[in-house]
Amino acid sequence: MEHPIWLIDDDAAVGASLSLLLATVGWKTQAFQSVQDFRNAAGPLNHLSGCMLLDIRMPGKSGLTLLDEWRAEGLTLPVIIMTGHANIDLCRRAFKNGAFEFLTKPVDADLLFEIVGTAMEQQKISFEQQQNARERQRNLDTLTPRENAMLEWIVQGFSSKEIARQCSLSPRTVEAHRASILAKLEVNSLAKLLNKYADLLPFQPPTT
Repeated sequence: MEHPIWLIDDDAAVGASLSLLLATVGWKTQAFQSVQDFRNAAGPLNHLSGCMLLDIRMPGKSGLTLLDEWRAEGLTLPVIIMTGHANIDLCRRAFKNGAFEFLTKPVDADLLFEIVGTAMEQQKISFEQQQNARERQRNLDTLTPRENAMLEWIVQGFSSKEIARQCSLSPRTVEAHRASILAKLEVNSLAKLLNKYADLLPFQPPTT
């Protein structure tokens, strides 16, 4: 999947120049001259991938204010703030608002490539982790209510005989549930189940 660079700058010349520059190393840029155009094209902010280049001086609200609001809406992309008038206070505010990096205009090409490359790699790792979590959650969602109840007993370390006694079931029935749970979760042991799903379980395994 290709992750775009979302470029928001009301100066059309800057947007075109940066888009051409980034294209020389194979990055796809989605450039916008207004916040409204970006919002119309982007859709829900929490679904975006890639990274963002955001000019600090936008008509209406500043880039820092927008970043703060967008973070509250669920934006997780690395956002690189750009400005032609940098100072220490502005830099501090940018990082406080969750900026990934701060660039001054005119943007140095080598520095731009380095920072965007780092941001894209970070987003790629984050995206893959989110994809993995969604896949694991889908597996958990396939469990029946009985299997979910059984899973809690299993995670707590109870044997099939102990679970059978507590639930008034036969050990064979418990074993069948255990086998079904492991198959649906695509693991073949309790240790692998805990290693793969511990962060998604609504209950925590006992600490040793």
